[in-house]
Amino acid sequence: MRILFINENYGLHGGVEQNILDAAKGLRARAHACYLAYGSATKRGTKAFDAAFHETCAITELGAEGRRLERLLSELEPDVVFLHKTGALSIGALPEGRFRRVQMVHDHDMSCPRRHKYSPFTGKVCDKAAGWRCYLEGAFLARDPEARFGFRYESIGQKLKRLHALGRADCILVGSRFMKDELAQNGLGVEKIQVLAPAVPKPRTTPSPVPSTPHILFVGQLIRGKGVDLLLQALSQLKVPFEATLAGTGNAEDELRQLASELGLADRVRFAGFLSRRELTTLYDGARCVVVPSRWPEPFGMVGLEAMWHGRPVVGFDVGGIADWLRHEATGLLAPGGDTNALACAMACVLSDLRLARAFGSEGYRRVTKHFSFDRYLSELEDHLSGFPKERIA
Repeated sequence: MRILFINENYGLHGGVEQNILDAAKGLRARAHACYLAYGSATKRGTKAFDAAFHETCAITELGAEGRRLERLLSELEPDVVFLHKTGALSIGALPEGRFRRVQMVHDHDMSCPRRHKYSPFTGKVCDKAAGWRCYLEGAFLARDPEARFGFRYESIGQKLKRLHALGRADCILVGSRFMKDELAQNGLGVEKIQVLAPAVPKPRTTPSPVPSTPHILFVGQLIRGKGVDLLLQALSQLKVPFEATLAGTGNAEDELRQLASELGLADRVRFAGFLSRRELTTLYDGARCVVVPSRWPEPFGMVGLEAMWHGRPVVGFDVGGIADWLRHEATGLLAPGGDTNALACAMACVLSDLRLARAFGSEGYRRVTKHFSFDRYLSELEDHLSGFPKERIA
């Protein structure tokens, strides 16, 4: 197949871009021709993207240059257009009949005008369909440092139009049952929505034993939705020895450093910054457990699979699609969303019982090997992209 990926970013930024890179590399290894149209380039991983794609093409401000996209479609003549995060570009803008149109919904951008799926006032996960009530949650405001008061107006009506246009896709891919239910709640036909749990390539080395050192690891963006502030609050409640490493960057880093200092954690919490996969492997090997303290309902939570491939137990909040891969008291421990006391208790349980931590880690590795292999992911992705599913042996 000739596959045209469309995404707002070219280069590494978050889990979306890592998923795109891994998928393109895997599909290209299976003799598919992969191309990428993008809005802007990041400063990380662009060489890896160049190696994964046959060709990349910048389309500044996706959605604003329809003619350029039309020329690209005419030149490439793709069999399928595979959309990811596309900014203002709606799948409804693509012509019907010339190629298959597949949309992968990575997050809540389309189904939540605020994009985060939790209330900015209470921090609680929203369980309502998108609509005009979203005005009450301030969903018409978007942060913009260049705007006069730091915010700009965004039309909820336009966002709802993009959501409804999603129904024109030939196939909609989501990572979890939670996301399928969320889209169905917003009126999209369940027959088009397919759950395709993301996968990460298997590390080249087999997992090392869970260490006896009480080292806690967080991997992800340092932004409010990832709940790192909740993790710090939970760490401050721990009565057992520990050290913690936060691997990632984000716009909340300065606030989180300040919070760690205020909570008396500065000497036990290390901010490691953005790390390569090789560097992360070293951190995983040294971790007693990996924590996923997300405030927003994770569409899936790929970091959990990475932890399981390294044979590490996971402690996390039971929000969004996390329960699709984290089996409570089997591969780790779940805590009620936002409950920092319960999160602290769960971490303490794993930190104080090495035998339990190793049992969780072993079961996690067994489960990810059986249910979340990268080869299986690629095969199912091929089926959805081609529109000709093959019968697979479970």
